[in-house]
Amino acid sequence: MIKRILALLMLILLPHMVQAAPAESNWQDEEFASVRVLSARDGVQNMHILRLGLEFALQPHWKVYWRSAGDAGFPPTIKWDGSANIDETNINMLWPAPFRFSIFGLETFGYQDRVIFPIDVPVQNNNEPVSLKLAVDYLACSDICVPATANLTLDLPADRGEISSHAHEIEKFAAKVPLTGANLPLGVSSIWESRKDKDSFLNVALHDIPEGVTPDILVEGKPTDSFGAPVATGQNLQGAPIYQLAIHNNAKAESFAGRDVTVTVLAGDLAIEQPATIGDAPADGMVSGTANAMPATTAAPNAPNASTAKTGFVSSSQTAWWVIGGLALLGGLILNVMPCVLPVLSIKVMGAIHLSAQDRKGTRRGFLASAAGIMVSFWIIAGALAILKLAGGSIGWGIQFQHPLFLTTMTIIVVLFACNMFGLFEISANRLNDMANDAIDQQNIRTGSAGKQSMGGHFLTGMFATLLATPCSAPFLGTAVGFALAGSVFDIFWVFSLLGIGFSLPYLLIAARPEIARLLPRPGRWMAIVKFVLGLALVGTAIWLLSVLANQIGTNGAIAVGIGLALASGLIWWRHKTTNERRKPMLAGIATLAVLAALFAPGFARPPAHVTPVTNTTASNSKDEGALPWQPFAPEKIDTLVAEGKTVLVDITADWCVTCQVNKRLVIDTDDVRPALLAENVVLMQGDWTRPNPEIAAFLAKYDRYGIPFNAIYGPKAPDGILLSELLSKDQVISGLNAAQATSGLAN
Repeated sequence: MIKRILALLMLILLPHMVQAAPAESNWQDEEFASVRVLSARDGVQNMHILRLGLEFALQPHWKVYWRSAGDAGFPPTIKWDGSANIDETNINMLWPAPFRFSIFGLETFGYQDRVIFPIDVPVQNNNEPVSLKLAVDYLACSDICVPATANLTLDLPADRGEISSHAHEIEKFAAKVPLTGANLPLGVSSIWESRKDKDSFLNVALHDIPEGVTPDILVEGKPTDSFGAPVATGQNLQGAPIYQLAIHNNAKAESFAGRDVTVTVLAGDLAIEQPATIGDAPADGMVSGTANAMPATTAAPNAPNASTAKTGFVSSSQTAWWVIGGLALLGGLILNVMPCVLPVLSIKVMGAIHLSAQDRKGTRRGFLASAAGIMVSFWIIAGALAILKLAGGSIGWGIQFQHPLFLTTMTIIVVLFACNMFGLFEISANRLNDMANDAIDQQNIRTGSAGKQSMGGHFLTGMFATLLATPCSAPFLGTAVGFALAGSVFDIFWVFSLLGIGFSLPYLLIAARPEIARLLPRPGRWMAIVKFVLGLALVGTAIWLLSVLANQIGTNGAIAVGIGLALASGLIWWRHKTTNERRKPMLAGIATLAVLAALFAPGFARPPAHVTPVTNTTASNSKDEGALPWQPFAPEKIDTLVAEGKTVLVDITADWCVTCQVNKRLVIDTDDVRPALLAENVVLMQGDWTRPNPEIAAFLAKYDRYGIPFNAIYGPKAPDGILLSELLSKDQVISGLNAAQATSGLAN
């Protein structure tokens, strides 16, 4: 009896269960995206055109591309092989209005988070079911780009044709497709080409742009055409404001006049698409208004750097090349006196003392070799950054200190230099060896040329100086490096060459006037004390590097590296003290093994879990009532907090950034500034860049910043942010808070 009742219920419910079947395919998942196909109808009954939706659900910071990807990437494409009862030749895929992504001088267009591409598919016979088989080729990009293929299937019956639960979502994205045809609510009044020196520009006059809206303009021409972001010129053509787009691919100065293009204008919630032909320039007198000398670059709506006037930030394209060159030279020179270059200063002092006893020619050659080492190092860094830039990777000044292998190698070098300063590499107590060339000196001893000065050691000293100096970002250095990394490959090499020249100026000065070195005191017993003190400074640097390494690989891993180097140092000391010549090779071999163990220890260490910065609640409950209530870095919350009347201070820091620690101790965490930061309407947001973080790297790149410290203040009066200098001052922080807040009286 029970079985009969269940069977009867199944017969009653079966039609409803079948009807409730979702009109969707299964998700095809990748680590970076999930893809599926939707249908606006649950069948094809009475349907001549079937509307589908190709849905992408993207992981944070990943994107797919628009139909015209821009300077890089390619759009999704679909193959319908194996599908039944559809007309493949007349399928129409619609493209919702995209977003602009500007990074490293490249302009691309696409979508983040979630997008549905509406697709209209003609049905051949609506009395027969439709079988859909889609092979979707697409490119997903974040810090890297990954091509992928999603194979999707969806079967739709012929006996149903009701609206599905996905119809509304598909239509929401269909509503975002740019409008076409006549009587558009806004559009292009005129378009023409202009030239200035060797540069070419596309001028676009737009009519009926809504008040207070900053439009974005996307121009599609030949596949090889490339255009920059629109820039408001401050002029108008018969009342239509004029925007200017740089033509990037016009190196041969070919005329664009007469070329047909498609112009897409994005203005707030409105988007239109309009064909246009590039015509002749307007006659004299038709263009009115005064052109801005340095107009702000118009980025995509809501882009953080859209307003130069509010932020006080000038993009790299707006800064005169000679100003950037001067800042690069000055920034490189200042690096010589930054705290993280203490070991470099010790090397320079000991090298100068050593060379003071040599002839004029030897002094000049030694310092020129060190300057050459500095220049070659800056060129190597520039080359590596250029390669990463061309590959679309995340680049930055000092980010090598985020990598455990680099930190471990630098710690080993510093410890070996310290052993050299303590005299453990010397054959006799009265001989002085150059720093960083012990191997070269040992070879000189065996070949009978021990008294000669090796240029290789001076060259390596210059290279080491550059590597150890990069985590410091002096005030004038940040602008120059930001200009280089935001510009072309030529800009990178040009700016980094000037940085190298500035950094090597002290060496070049002594090379030009060797008598400066002779002003140093003559060698004597006092040198042993100086060497010991400088050796201690190097040991302190090694401890600092280990503390940074601990944040990368964990405390246990850093301790393992330290134990390996301590063991190697002890064996080197034993080798130096022993009088048994047969024992020395064995001790040297064991010391080498200890160094290798330290080098490979990070590979077996487990990185520590990310420590979330202290929140407001945690800070208030802590024992230290004066602790600043830092919140985790969440750039997506800044606009919401500002809309609530809050003032937000963003601080991007890292354990390896010495300048960041100086700012914290001398400015941020002081009695003068702390009361202003603890005000009720102030929110403190801190990002830790000690380890690689693509979200922070992308955030910095939006402001043409590629190094830290980075500090910005957002508020009701400065929604786009006020960028602070790399070296903070108390007055600068307090005045920035006052300028950004909604009401006066935050701090005095």
